[in-house]
Amino acid sequence: MKHILLVSALFAFTVLSGCKNSTSTPAGPTIIIPNVGSSWTIQNVRLDSNNVVKKTDTSTRYVAATNMTIAPYNDVVMTYETNPVTGKNDTAYLRYLSSGDVAHLSSPAIDPALPEWLTVPFYTHTAQSFNYGGSINYLGFTHDTVTFNTSFVKSDNDTIAGIVYPASFVMTTTTQKATSATKDSSNLNIQANSFIPSKGIFAGRKVSMNQVNGKQVLRVQQTVLSVNLK
Repeated sequence: MKHILLVSALFAFTVLSGCKNSTSTPAGPTIIIPNVGSSWTIQNVRLDSNNVVKKTDTSTRYVAATNMTIAPYNDVVMTYETNPVTGKNDTAYLRYLSSGDVAHLSSPAIDPALPEWLTVPFYTHTAQSFNYGGSINYLGFTHDTVTFNTSFVKSDNDTIAGIVYPASFVMTTTTQKATSATKDSSNLNIQANSFIPSKGIFAGRKVSMNQVNGKQVLRVQQTVLSVNLK
């Protein structure tokens, strides 16, 4: 079975930027938006299916650009982080909404022609469910389907470098299935995220399940160790 990875900007620790949404949407919390060049260092603890730590490393995410235009929006922030395992850059595109929720650009890694802006209810607490996909032509696969579900869990505190901040916690489930007449591949990812609006960053991520074709693979628990705001 071919391992198909889903690219989702939510799953990276990211700084947000954006403009106001509909005037009918209540204003959300004040979000600090770091400038280009801001960065934060993350500890990545990688565990197997038995919760045994296989590797611990650190990485740094940088704010590369703000007020980018990705049609139809011109309030997009781009961040990137070099994966210490693969050496590849993980690039994330996000917007923050006046409601206090977060929108991120997500598309199947095998088909970047199928991007969608998905909303995570950090502030409105309204559960979101979305399906998308379409025809593809990649390594013998002919169709790709993605399901995205996310819901608010609780308001609580999170900690960066010993300082406690109010945060919002959500749970997100993403599934992807690529198929053809002769083969298929699937990816299931369930994870929790916390967002600290006063810093404009995600403070923690814990993947509780990451399965590829029914087999659980390494999960990651991430914690922000320090923040360098410009």
